Parts: sequence; C-alpha cells; structure tokens
Amino acid sequence: MIGRVLGRLLDVPALLRYLRAHRAERSVWDPAEDLELQLYGAIFGNNFLHYGYFDPIPASAEEISLADVKRAMDDYASLLVSRVKPGERVLDVGCGMGGLLDRLERAGTRPTGLTPNRAHAEHIRSRWPQIPLVESTFEAASSPLLDAPFDAIVNAESFQYIDLDRGLSRIASLLAPGGRWIVIDYYRLQPGAKNRSGHVLAEFEAGLARHGLAISERVDVTEHCVPSLAYGRLLATRFALPMVRFGAAKLFLRQRLLGYLFDDDLQRKLDTVKLDTLDPDVFRREKRYLLFTVTRAG
Repeated sequence: MIGRVLGRLLDVPALLRYLRAHRAERSVWDPAEDLELQLYGAIFGNNFLHYGYFDPIPASAEEISLADVKRAMDDYASLLVSRVKPGERVLDVGCGMGGLLDRLERAGTRPTGLTPNRAHAEHIRSRWPQIPLVESTFEAASSPLLDAPFDAIVNAESFQYIDLDRGLSRIASLLAPGGRWIVIDYYRLQPGAKNRSGHVLAEFEAGLARHGLAISERVDVTEHCVPSLAYGRLLATRFALPMVRFGAAKLFLRQRLLGYLFDDDLQRKLDTVKLDTLDPDVFRREKRYLLFTVTRAG
C-alpha cells in the first residue's frame, strides 16, 4: 500500500488532475489549497499543470533534469500559443494556475480564463487581475464574458474532465465563424483500458462529427509527453522506494516492537509495488496524447 501511495504521489500530472476535478465539486473554498499552490510553485517555478512537451526527446529518464521538466512545460504552452494570432479573442478552458493565460497575453491575444477551482481563480486574480476570468464549470458557465464568440478556444489537458456531448456543443456555440478549437489531451484507444482517464478516441472523433466540428490538424505528441512519466517512475524506483526502505530500517532498529509487528509485511508490500501509471510503455499501449485543431464544419 505504501508503495502504491508513493507512486500516486509522484505521478504529479495525475495528482493535479485529480485534485482539480474533485475540487470543482466543492462549494466551500479551503484556504489550505493555497499551500498546495505554493508547493507546486516552489517545485516547478512556473504556473503550469500538465505533462510537458520534451523536444528533443530524451534517450532515457536519467538524462532528464528538473530544468528539463520546467522547459518542457513551457514548450508545451508554446505549442498552443503558436496556433493563435495577436489581437484574437481566446478562451482558455480549465486554465489551471494561469500560466497559459500569461503566455497568451504576452503573445498579444485577448485571453479569458475559465476554471471551476476557487483556489486557482484566486491565484489568477492576484497575479493577473487584468485578465477576465469566469469561475465555473465549462458546462454550466454563464457570464457576460462568454456572450461574444471567440476566435480561438484552448483546452490544455482539461477536456477529459468535461462531458463529451455537452462540452462539444458548448465549443461549437462559442466559436466565432472561422474560429479554431485547439485541444491537447490524451485519449484511450479502447473503452476497457486499465487506466480509465481520458475520453475514448473513437468516441471523441465521432462526437466532433455529431456537433458539426471538423479536424483541420492532428499531431501525435505522445513520445514528446511520456518522458514525464519515465521521470516520475525514475524518482519512484531510484529515490522514493529506497528511501522508504531506508527509513523503515532505521525506525525498526530503534523500535524493535514495531519491527517485529510490521517489518515483514512492509517489505512484502514494497516488493510487490507496481508503477503502471508511471510506465511509458503501458501508456503507449492504452492511450495517445494528441493535439487537435478543430473548426466548425462547412
């Protein structure tokens, strides 16, 4: 159990997505969430919550540094910013901590953010008070800020939390004539995938057609994104699990009764730890990380 918990804690993208999704259901803001924002900011030194885009692709996880991870997060944002134009009105759906909003504004666009997360909203308002922000789920959002259509709508690893048909209907209604929806996320190849996060790719593509949306660009970025999983797996196997073994050994040397009661069971649990959620090969078998540019058909 301890090993599984460590593996889940080290899977930073999954942890952030889980917290973001479940906090959307809260009606009361927990100030302790600010501590988590401080933690993420201290670790990564930026305002991004996504896998990152590694280019060039590292040959092995051991070649990856924290600086590489931070650069990959910024390069991920660059993929999206390069697909909008100065002066365009852009909606960032599920804008997280506001890192992409900042990049969009600096690129000369007119960004609007949308987030259901109270802590993220407070963070964005304090850092970028000039950027319009809607605090709501995408499906239920109702605000004068959404009355005019958008030249571009961006979903960066956030559409997987949105109901497929309701979300696609809303996208189609908010796009200006000639507008683009730029969505980057991962998708399941089969409904029965072990890890059930992400829309099923075939269902997503069928949904686009149902709602009058057409793919104008499709880029497979899987190999550029999975190094973050490999890096997390390296941290788990080379640092976290050995540290647990070391800490337990030190404790049980001093507390013989605890050692008698728990040492054998702990070691057995650690020996059976599986880190499938951090395994790039498992991800490749079950999912694809894709960047789409979508327009209204016709």
